[in-house]
Amino acid sequence: MSANEIVRSLTGAWHIARRDPDAAQYFDLSARGFFRSFAALAIALPLILIASVALWRMGQTIDAIGDVDFSSFATVQIGGEALTWVIYLAVMTQVARHLELGSNYSAYVITFNWGVLMTSGLMLLPLGFFLIGIIGDQFAVMLTLPVFLLAAWYRWQIAREVLGAAPSAAMAILILDFVLGALLDQLLTRLLLTPMGA
Repeated sequence: MSANEIVRSLTGAWHIARRDPDAAQYFDLSARGFFRSFAALAIALPLILIASVALWRMGQTIDAIGDVDFSSFATVQIGGEALTWVIYLAVMTQVARHLELGSNYSAYVITFNWGVLMTSGLMLLPLGFFLIGIIGDQFAVMLTLPVFLLAAWYRWQIAREVLGAAPSAAMAILILDFVLGALLDQLLTRLLLTPMGA
Protein backbone atom coordinates (compact mmCIF):
# COMPACT_ATOMS: atom_id res chain seq x y z
CA MET A 1 0.00 0.00 0.00
CA SER A 2 1.38 3.39 -1.00
CA ALA A 3 1.63 6.46 1.21
CA ASN A 4 -0.53 8.28 -1.34
CA GLU A 5 -3.36 5.78 -0.86
CA ILE A 6 -3.16 6.14 2.92
CA VAL A 7 -3.20 9.94 2.75
CA ARG A 8 -6.05 9.91 0.24
CA SER A 9 -8.14 7.58 2.42
CA LEU A 10 -7.52 9.66 5.54
CA THR A 11 -8.47 12.75 3.57
CA GLY A 12 -11.70 11.01 2.64
CA ALA A 13 -12.37 10.22 6.29
CA TRP A 14 -11.92 13.89 7.14
CA HIS A 15 -14.26 14.92 4.33
CA ILE A 16 -16.92 12.53 5.65
CA ALA A 17 -16.62 14.16 9.09
CA ARG A 18 -17.17 17.50 7.33
CA ARG A 19 -20.25 16.11 5.55
CA ASP A 20 -18.71 16.58 2.12
CA PRO A 21 -21.07 14.88 -0.38
CA ASP A 22 -18.07 14.06 -2.59
CA ALA A 23 -16.10 12.28 0.18
CA ALA A 24 -16.57 8.84 -1.43
CA GLN A 25 -14.25 9.76 -4.30
CA TYR A 26 -11.26 9.61 -1.95
CA PHE A 27 -11.79 5.92 -1.11
CA ASP A 28 -11.09 2.76 -3.06
CA LEU A 29 -14.51 1.13 -2.66
CA SER A 30 -13.61 -1.98 -4.64
CA ALA A 31 -13.15 -5.49 -3.20
CA ARG A 32 -9.41 -4.78 -3.27
CA GLY A 33 -10.00 -1.58 -1.31
CA PHE A 34 -12.07 -3.49 1.24
CA PHE A 35 -9.21 -5.82 2.17
CA ARG A 36 -6.55 -3.11 1.93
CA SER A 37 -8.50 -0.92 4.34
CA PHE A 38 -7.59 -3.32 7.14
CA ALA A 39 -4.04 -2.02 6.84
CA ALA A 40 -5.43 0.88 8.85
CA LEU A 41 -5.51 -1.43 11.88
CA ALA A 42 -1.82 -2.29 11.51
CA ILE A 43 -0.96 1.40 11.09
CA ALA A 44 -3.05 2.36 14.11
CA LEU A 45 -1.42 -0.12 16.52
CA PRO A 46 1.83 1.87 16.97
CA LEU A 47 -0.26 4.98 17.59
CA ILE A 48 -2.28 3.10 20.22
CA LEU A 49 0.98 1.93 21.82
CA ILE A 50 2.23 5.51 22.16
CA ALA A 51 -1.16 6.54 23.55
CA SER A 52 -0.87 3.67 26.04
CA VAL A 53 2.45 5.07 27.28
CA ALA A 54 0.80 8.43 27.90
CA LEU A 55 -2.23 6.92 29.62
CA TRP A 56 -0.04 4.69 31.81
CA ARG A 57 2.03 7.69 32.91
CA MET A 58 -1.14 9.65 33.62
CA GLY A 59 -2.45 6.75 35.68
CA GLN A 60 0.75 6.71 37.69
CA THR A 61 0.62 10.47 38.21
CA ILE A 62 -2.81 10.36 39.80
CA ASP A 63 -2.27 6.90 41.34
CA ALA A 64 -5.22 5.47 39.41
CA ILE A 65 -3.66 2.20 38.24
CA GLY A 66 -1.78 1.08 41.32
CA ASP A 67 1.34 -0.98 40.64
CA VAL A 68 0.22 -2.26 37.22
CA ASP A 69 3.25 -2.72 34.99
CA PHE A 70 3.33 -1.11 31.57
CA SER A 71 3.34 -4.34 29.56
CA SER A 72 0.08 -5.52 31.15
CA PHE A 73 -1.50 -2.10 30.79
CA ALA A 74 -0.47 -1.82 27.12
CA THR A 75 -1.77 -5.33 26.42
CA VAL A 76 -5.20 -4.30 27.70
CA GLN A 77 -5.17 -1.06 25.72
CA ILE A 78 -3.93 -2.49 22.42
CA GLY A 79 -5.76 -5.80 22.77
CA GLY A 80 -8.98 -4.00 23.63
CA GLU A 81 -8.75 -1.73 20.60
CA ALA A 82 -7.93 -4.57 18.20
CA LEU A 83 -10.61 -6.91 19.59
CA THR A 84 -13.27 -4.22 19.58
CA TRP A 85 -12.39 -3.29 16.01
CA VAL A 86 -12.62 -6.87 14.72
CA ILE A 87 -15.60 -8.04 16.80
CA TYR A 88 -17.60 -4.90 16.07
CA LEU A 89 -17.20 -5.30 12.31
CA ALA A 90 -18.14 -8.99 12.60
CA VAL A 91 -21.30 -8.08 14.53
CA MET A 92 -22.07 -5.39 11.96
CA THR A 93 -22.32 -8.00 9.20
CA GLN A 94 -25.42 -9.32 10.96
CA VAL A 95 -26.73 -5.84 11.75
CA ALA A 96 -26.41 -4.79 8.10
CA ARG A 97 -28.24 -7.94 6.97
CA HIS A 98 -31.00 -7.40 9.54
CA LEU A 99 -31.46 -3.83 8.31
CA GLU A 100 -31.38 -5.06 4.70
CA LEU A 101 -28.34 -2.87 4.06
CA GLY A 102 -25.87 -5.65 3.28
CA SER A 103 -25.04 -4.17 -0.12
CA ASN A 104 -23.55 -1.13 1.64
CA TYR A 105 -21.53 -3.11 4.19
CA SER A 106 -18.27 -3.17 2.22
CA ALA A 107 -18.20 0.62 1.78
CA TYR A 108 -19.13 1.01 5.45
CA VAL A 109 -16.18 -1.15 6.56
CA ILE A 110 -13.75 0.74 4.33
CA THR A 111 -14.81 4.13 5.66
CA PHE A 112 -14.96 2.82 9.25
CA ASN A 113 -11.41 1.45 9.11
CA TRP A 114 -9.88 4.65 7.78
CA GLY A 115 -11.95 6.73 10.16
CA VAL A 116 -10.64 4.84 13.20
CA LEU A 117 -7.09 5.47 11.99
CA MET A 118 -7.87 9.18 11.57
CA THR A 119 -9.30 9.55 15.08
CA SER A 120 -6.46 7.47 16.57
CA GLY A 121 -3.97 9.90 15.03
CA LEU A 122 -5.89 12.92 16.29
CA MET A 123 -6.15 11.41 19.79
CA LEU A 124 -2.37 11.04 19.85
CA LEU A 125 -1.83 14.80 19.51
CA PRO A 126 -2.81 15.87 23.07
CA LEU A 127 -1.37 12.68 24.55
CA GLY A 128 1.88 13.27 22.68
CA PHE A 129 2.04 16.84 23.98
CA PHE A 130 1.67 15.41 27.49
CA LEU A 131 4.47 12.88 26.93
CA ILE A 132 6.96 15.54 25.87
CA GLY A 133 5.94 17.83 28.71
CA ILE A 134 4.22 20.63 26.81
CA ILE A 135 0.90 20.24 28.65
CA GLY A 136 -0.21 18.64 31.90
CA ASP A 137 -2.27 15.49 32.29
CA GLN A 138 -5.57 17.23 33.07
CA PHE A 139 -5.33 19.53 30.06
CA ALA A 140 -4.38 16.59 27.84
CA VAL A 141 -7.45 14.65 28.96
CA MET A 142 -9.61 17.71 28.35
CA LEU A 143 -8.25 18.02 24.80
CA THR A 144 -9.13 14.39 24.03
CA LEU A 145 -12.83 15.16 24.50
CA PRO A 146 -13.23 16.92 21.11
CA VAL A 147 -11.55 13.93 19.43
CA PHE A 148 -13.94 11.55 21.18
CA LEU A 149 -16.87 13.66 19.98
CA LEU A 150 -15.43 13.72 16.45
CA ALA A 151 -15.16 9.92 16.51
CA ALA A 152 -18.80 9.65 17.59
CA TRP A 153 -19.88 12.14 14.92
CA TYR A 154 -17.88 10.34 12.24
CA ARG A 155 -19.38 6.95 13.10
CA TRP A 156 -22.86 8.45 13.12
CA GLN A 157 -22.19 9.94 9.68
CA ILE A 158 -21.01 6.71 8.08
CA ALA A 159 -23.89 4.76 9.62
CA ARG A 160 -26.30 7.27 8.08
CA GLU A 161 -24.65 8.23 4.81
CA VAL A 162 -22.56 5.17 3.89
CA LEU A 163 -24.46 2.26 5.43
CA GLY A 164 -27.78 3.99 4.80
CA ALA A 165 -29.27 3.42 8.26
CA ALA A 166 -32.24 5.42 9.51
CA PRO A 167 -31.49 7.93 12.32
CA SER A 168 -32.77 5.60 15.06
CA ALA A 169 -30.81 2.65 13.68
CA ALA A 170 -27.68 4.80 13.34
CA MET A 171 -27.98 5.80 16.99
CA ALA A 172 -28.38 2.15 18.00
CA ILE A 173 -25.26 1.28 15.97
CA LEU A 174 -23.31 4.07 17.68
CA ILE A 175 -24.40 2.81 21.11
CA LEU A 176 -23.48 -0.75 20.14
CA ASP A 177 -20.03 0.43 19.09
CA PHE A 178 -19.17 2.15 22.36
CA VAL A 179 -20.88 -0.37 24.67
CA LEU A 180 -19.02 -3.24 23.00
CA GLY A 181 -15.74 -1.38 23.45
CA ALA A 182 -16.44 -0.72 27.12
CA LEU A 183 -17.41 -4.35 27.78
CA LEU A 184 -14.30 -5.75 26.10
CA ASP A 185 -12.12 -3.25 27.96
CA GLN A 186 -13.66 -4.34 31.27
CA LEU A 187 -13.22 -8.00 30.39
CA LEU A 188 -9.54 -7.60 29.52
CA THR A 189 -8.97 -5.48 32.62
CA ARG A 190 -10.45 -8.20 34.84
CA LEU A 191 -8.50 -10.95 33.10
CA LEU A 192 -5.12 -9.25 32.91
CA LEU A 193 -5.00 -6.51 35.53
CA THR A 194 -7.03 -7.88 38.45
CA PRO A 195 -4.83 -9.70 41.00
CA MET A 196 -5.69 -13.35 41.63
CA GLY A 197 -8.12 -13.71 44.50
CA ALA A 198 -9.21 -10.07 44.34
